[in-house]
Amino acid sequence: MSIRLSRCTVLVQLMRVPLPPLETPRVLGMDDFALYGDTYGTLLVDATTRLPLTLWEGRDAEQLSRWPREHPGVEVACRDGSLTYRQGIAGGAPGAVQVSDRFHLWQGLSRRVQDIASAHCGCLPAALPPAGESVPHQRRRPPGTPRKTPGPHATPDGCSRPFEP
Repeated sequence: MSIRLSRCTVLVQLMRVPLPPLETPRVLGMDDFALYGDTYGTLLVDATTRLPLTLWEGRDAEQLSRWPREHPGVEVACRDGSLTYRQGIAGGAPGAVQVSDRFHLWQGLSRRVQDIASAHCGCLPAALPPAGESVPHQRRRPPGTPRKTPGPHATPDGCSRPFEP
């Protein structure tokens, strides 16, 4: 069509397009993000469709609790471990089940595994076979045979630190 348009003209035309009506999600996702320096914002997302719903500056429990009160129907709130978000959802949608999102669940798990490995780093080499010694081939367990596992608080031989879950 060979029509020349500036980006401002395109943006003005896009801003005139009406947005679809906001439907309250069954699963509400929320997280904070850094705008700049120590200034943060909050983003609310429909966790099912992954579409953004709204965002605002700050991480305020009262502001967060206002949103589900104005948009009833949230059944599940997917969030990080923030006390602010926990309080906000409890105040705005007390019947909603609060769950940890995948990112923060994996982040917490990996941090805990790292803490345990760091605490036992001195005794882990004792669990390895001496250099030059081959590890005997282990036969696979027959299907349905339970694994032999140590007790819940077992530690490698020679480890002076007890395992604390």
